[in-house]
Amino acid sequence: MRLKWMLLLITAIATTAGAQDRKTERLTKMEQRLEFVTRFASEPKSSVPFARSYDFEPLGRHTLLLYESMNRAYLVEIEDFCPDLPTAMAIGVDNKTSSLSAKFDALRIGGRSCQILEIRPVDVKAMKATQKAEREAAKAAKSSP
Repeated sequence: MRLKWMLLLITAIATTAGAQDRKTERLTKMEQRLEFVTRFASEPKSSVPFARSYDFEPLGRHTLLLYESMNRAYLVEIEDFCPDLPTAMAIGVDNKTSSLSAKFDALRIGGRSCQILEIRPVDVKAMKATQKAEREAAKAAKSSP
């Protein structure tokens, strides 16, 4: 009986450690992606035109890439007390007009309203072109002897 409990304890510890490793790995990938996306972001704007949310990509604990369409996106920083962002499956946009404003509008994440602190337009076309070039370069490097 004692051996059974020891095995259960070891399994629980190993499972917890594995989950922590995956969480750390996910956050590291988000940080790397944030560094990449930031290269294509312009200076912060107080307000940008915004009709609707098309998609989003969490890039850390309080930063995300918010797509209005396939070719228009914004790097958005929110208040840092919205811990659900890295694992959010959906978000809502609380804006009263056809624009998105830093300091006035918010995102709904995990039942919380998270104020937008900064909005930076992203050159999606250049970002996608760079991603494609990097993938092709990696593919060529992999296939060359």
